Amino acid sequence: MNPRFTSWSGQRVWIVGASSGIGRATASALHARGAVVHVSARNAQALASFVAEHPGTIALPADSCDHAAVVAAAQTILQGGPLDLVMYCAGYYKAQRATSFDLAELRRHVDVNYLGALHVLDA
Repeated sequence: MNPRFTSWSGQRVWIVGASSGIGRATASALHARGAVVHVSARNAQALASFVAEHPGTIALPADSCDHAAVVAAAQTILQGGPLDLVMYCAGYYKAQRATSFDLAELRRHVDVNYLGALHVLDA
């Protein structure tokens, strides 16, 4: 239902969870294709490194589990106009065995992998 972009030049994107992995790689690829890239993650140092390597990128450090921080980042970004793409790449995983179940760890999984995405949608 979403039209395919034939050009990313000038498209405004926000990638949450862009300090490493798929989020960072996607931000880099879209920057190379001319998109105006906004990156967010908890790791401000990794975001600063990304911006240094990708001039023009805008970093807004924010923990996706912190609803107020996500809303503040979204409000800052949206002052520049609407976004063409929002991509949620924040994630957390720690393997567990049924014999050593850790509820706090599983709650962290839910907080980052699910509730964080809802915070972005709400923002």
